[in-house]
Amino acid sequence: MRTPPVLLIAIALIGLTSSILSYADQPENSWRKPPILPVLNPMFYDSEHFLEDISVISCELENGKNSLCFKLKVKSNPVPNGPYCPETINDIGGVYPYDGATNPGLRVLKRDLFEDMEHDGYDIVDDNGNIRFVMLRPGEQPNLDPDLSYCIEVEPDNTLQLTYIIPVFPRFASKPTPMDDAMDIVGLSLIGMPINGLPPSVANGIPGAPSGLGSMPALDACGGHINEGFYHSHIFPETINQIYADHQISEIRCEEVYQKGSGDLLGYAMDGFPIYTDLPVSGNHPQNLDSCGGHFGPTIHYPFGMYHYHASLDNELNVNIPLCLTGLMAKEQLIVEQSL
Repeated sequence: MRTPPVLLIAIALIGLTSSILSYADQPENSWRKPPILPVLNPMFYDSEHFLEDISVISCELENGKNSLCFKLKVKSNPVPNGPYCPETINDIGGVYPYDGATNPGLRVLKRDLFEDMEHDGYDIVDDNGNIRFVMLRPGEQPNLDPDLSYCIEVEPDNTLQLTYIIPVFPRFASKPTPMDDAMDIVGLSLIGMPINGLPPSVANGIPGAPSGLGSMPALDACGGHINEGFYHSHIFPETINQIYADHQISEIRCEEVYQKGSGDLLGYAMDGFPIYTDLPVSGNHPQNLDSCGGHFGPTIHYPFGMYHYHASLDNELNVNIPLCLTGLMAKEQLIVEQSL
């Protein structure tokens, strides 16, 4: 069912006051009771990259119970992207969270990374100094030499339309859901960009890919890439330039996504809870974060308190996504369609 705009505005206004009715004057730890009113606020989303107005539909949650969910339909490639793989060892490409033995962390795709990879036993540079490279079509299974490593890109498919399903009324799950796989969907940023889980490990290889250890599906300067034809990020692009500054990375910057600061809302997780930047409005690092990088507390948008995540960097790869989600998600989280 489609939701009239007037009703969506009402939902948004109700969401702003939900923390008051749900949590005010509650005893300690009672905040883990589920919110009684909508949390996601459609008015916070930038409509530029959406294909239709956000609506409310019937949905089934992971626990089999029926509920209401927001339907958010977005473009497959919302912002200009790339570059990804450099042509030679003397060129500069994008970035990747390298988990090899030598100097692990978020690394620029340039000479010092590739030399470290060669030192770690990954044959990604040929005898002429060229980076071993492969361009794939969406869904294509490459036939690659398993003894070699490759920098991988995937062609875009701009005919795709993506529909994300997020619960209107978040409910805490019995246990957190890990976001440690590249196909896990963490959430949707306010510009309509999907945020996925940890990208494939360089050291352990890409699951299901017929290539050797050391291959990487390169990320661009905004921390995203194209897979299955559509762009998604594995690092919140709205704060990635701060990560570069903190780690003295000066060769690249994310120019296509507006950068956000302390206390800013980045988007909503697939369980319906909000995700904020690393620093609250106070400018101090958030305290008492759980294993998923979340906690209960006041924000600009939920002044009386709401459970929310922070895009923190509590991992050696400097990837600022929640490493798990505490809430229930829709059974069908993503619908991919081709435009007519």
